[in-house]
Amino acid sequence: MTRRRLRIGPACLALAWATVGMHAPAYAQTAADAKGSGAGPTVNAVWVEHEFMFTYFGHGTYYSCDGMANKIEYILEALGARPEPKVWVGCTEGPGIQQIPTARIKVAVPTEATPELLAAIEAGKSKRELVSRVQGNGAVVDVATAQFPAQRQVVEFVGRRKDRIEDGDCELLEQLLPQVLEPLGVREAPGSSRLMCVPRQAQIGSVQLRLESLHALPTPGDRPAQP
Repeated sequence: MTRRRLRIGPACLALAWATVGMHAPAYAQTAADAKGSGAGPTVNAVWVEHEFMFTYFGHGTYYSCDGMANKIEYILEALGARPEPKVWVGCTEGPGIQQIPTARIKVAVPTEATPELLAAIEAGKSKRELVSRVQGNGAVVDVATAQFPAQRQVVEFVGRRKDRIEDGDCELLEQLLPQVLEPLGVREAPGSSRLMCVPRQAQIGSVQLRLESLHALPTPGDRPAQP
């Protein structure tokens, strides 16, 4: 099945390379962790949308617009975001490598359905219905209140050549954590090593990050993925 958009833009480093090719996921090695002792209790959750403006300041690792967008989308999906988050990167310096790119990120993540959150969602129901009518969608199910089972799981990012996340991505992860990931409820898990980013160097072992986030669980009605 073809994705909405498949962008294999180059991601270039000043002193090292960070590829964005379609390789094995960086979190593939942690499937057992996510389902084992690192997994939390199952809770009811709803999808909550967030929007961020994120400006990246590289000190040795630089990306093209498509390269950075692909990296951010991959990280968000690996951490449990709804598939195909929208990331737009402004190419102010042409189509090639950007010095200080700014990304607009629109993403939905599972959030525990607490009474306070459900009350806030209900308060905005009339506005959503009005927008739906204006857009010509007619009577639609209010997906903002649709609940599903979710569980906190541990995802590990380890910098490896030929994987989607490399040691050269240390700076990107270091800046995404406080500005985007932590506001989404992502937190470091026990056993995580601090990012060791060195300006203008891509040191081996600089990315060994364990992050905990809420993930939607499969439900009996889910259809298996097509090959």
